[in-house]
Order: sequence, then structure tokens, then C-alpha cells
Amino acid sequence: MAVSGNVSGNCSRVVSTANCPGTPEITLEVFFLIVIFIGALVGNVLILLVVRRSRRNEWTTNYFVTSLAVSNLTSPFLCVFWVLVWITSGKWLLGNISCKTTFFFHFLNVGVSAGLLACISLDRFYVVVHPLSFKMTKAQTKELIVFVWVFMICATAPSLYFFKTKSISNNNELIYCITDFDTVEWKVFITLLVLIPFGCPLITTLALYCRITQAILFRNRQAMNLTNDFRRQANQVPKSKIKVLRMLVIQWLVFVASWLPLLITMAVQALKLVDFSESLYIATLVISFANSGLNALIYSLFNGDFRRGCKRVFCKPDSSQAYRLTSIPRKNRIAPTLESFSSEHIEGYEMRLPELKPFKHYSLNGTADKQIHQAWVTNCIVARDSV
Repeated sequence: MAVSGNVSGNCSRVVSTANCPGTPEITLEVFFLIVIFIGALVGNVLILLVVRRSRRNEWTTNYFVTSLAVSNLTSPFLCVFWVLVWITSGKWLLGNISCKTTFFFHFLNVGVSAGLLACISLDRFYVVVHPLSFKMTKAQTKELIVFVWVFMICATAPSLYFFKTKSISNNNELIYCITDFDTVEWKVFITLLVLIPFGCPLITTLALYCRITQAILFRNRQAMNLTNDFRRQANQVPKSKIKVLRMLVIQWLVFVASWLPLLITMAVQALKLVDFSESLYIATLVISFANSGLNALIYSLFNGDFRRGCKRVFCKPDSSQAYRLTSIPRKNRIAPTLESFSSEHIEGYEMRLPELKPFKHYSLNGTADKQIHQAWVTNCIVARDSV
């Protein structure tokens, strides 16, 4: 928080006190904080329920999504609530305890979210760029999640030392949760926080998504030059993967846009480059809180499976239709092998047995193309019978 701001006597335009009437700024802040509190609580609980009831809850990406939802659930109860009480009353309940835990969990949320989003981009990298050479297992996924949480807890723990409550008025009516921006320790901490827990995952995620985009463009461009329909479809990146990737990129961009203003403001203030007003700190803080409730909205807008999962959470599901991927009989389905498909296809996933349809032959070796396709179908049947 900023210690400077629009404070006149015992009054502040952004914090209520006993002797100061409410202002439009306070009303707007309270409204947004209430909306964020409800949205973060309902949205993240809904994410956990949808993943829990999904037959695809063993996907590695869903482990990261679940952990991200748990991290965002700490924001409404341990951060937004205390800031809301402070803005409406001007005092921090429980004194230093609530002050320290609020900013600790707030910094922990940004670190864990940045780390998990980087892990998701790494998982997408192997799925799209190297689908057959490597598959992230459930054990590796859990170990990666534990590492992110432990590392970020250690990286943000110093915030418990820096923040404390302090009165800036004569009669103790304006009690702020602040830190001393002039100390060398705080300058070192906030600089390392921006560079390591936030900056390193940020750069890693950006590099991985750029590499994934390059691979998609290269493979699709290469597939367009093929004359055989079967080979063209085998070379192209499936549209389903591209849609999931687009959703994850949007989620990452929203995360960066939500947190970057607050972190830059705090870093610039600590280095004494610019003196920001109290209103700007409150605004950037509220924007960073908003990110905890936006993931469910992003999933619902860009993911049809999540929308269907939400319907099954609120409505009685039909067991005969739940998560059915194809309507053909069971005997005509096969389970993919690890050698044939990427990590997108795991336990519980079923795909349709390819039918031998007439080929449109534009090459001179049409007979060889038929033999290749028939050999692939035969291998699939052998794999099914061996399971």
C-alpha cells in the first residue's frame, strides 16, 4: 500500500473512517471487491466440481487446472475479504496477523499461478511439438506441482516480515497495512519477486507458446503440400488442440494483464523512480484480485467441454450420454496405444475405428497409399486385441 495519497486530516477518498462520509471511489471499490469475491468463490468451486465429475480428470492438464483453482480460492477468503473490511472500516481486523497473511497469500497466488501456467505451457509443448517422443506421467505432474508450491512459498515468505499495520493519523482512525518502501531489504525483495517468481515463468511461458505456434504453422503448411488426404490429415495439428491452446494463451494473457500493473507499480515505488498516489495502488490491487475469478469465465467462453460439464453439475446427468465421444457400438471402438497417439489420448478416452473409405488419388502411387492405410488399421486391431 502507498503511504502517500489523498488524505486530508483524518479523511481519505479511498478508505472509509468514522469521521469521513463515503465517496464515489469507496463505493466503486466495494462494489468491485464484492463482485470479485463472489466470482472467485463460485468460479473456482465450479472448476473443481467439473474436473471432479469428469471422466477425463486423469488428464495431466487437469491436475494443473485443479491446483490453479485451489490457489485462486485463497484470494477471496484470505485477501479480498480483509481489503474489503479495511476499505469500508479503515481498520484491519486482527491487526498485524491479517495484514501479514493478506499480502503473503496475495504474493503466493501470483507466484503459484505463474508457475502453474508455465507448467501447462510445457505440457502443451510436448503434446503438440513432440507428441510421440515424450508423455508427462501423473507422477511427474504431481511432483512438478509440489515443487511449484514449495518454491513459491519459500520465495514469498519474506512478505510476512515486511508488512505490518500502521496509523497515519493522530487519533488512530486511519490504520494502513503498509511496509517501509525506503529500506534496502524491501527493495531487494520486491525486485527479486518481480524477476524470479513472476518474471522467469513469464519468459518461459512466452518462449514455449512461440515455439508451439511455430510448430503448428510449420506442420499445417507442410500438410497443405501433400496430395494424399490421409497423409494430410495425419500431418495437420488437430483443431481441438489448437482451440485448447488458444484458450490457454488467452488465460495467460489475462493473468499477465491483471498482475503486471501492481508489480510494476510496487517495484517503481520501491526504487523511488515515481511517486504514485494511493488511488492508483488501490486500483492495481483490485485488478490483481480480479484474476482469481476470471479463469472460470475464460473456460466457459472458449471450452465446450467445460460448458457441458457445468450443465452436468447443475442438472441431473443422463448416464447413457455422459461424456460419450462417439455413438458407435462398443465392439467397434479401440483404445489408443502410447506409441500411436499423444498424451491427449489417455485412460478412458475412446476413438472411432477408422473406416476404409474411397481415396481421392492425385498421386501416382495410389495402391501403395491403400496398403499403408490398411496396415495402419490392422495394427490398431492388433493393439485392441492385445489389451
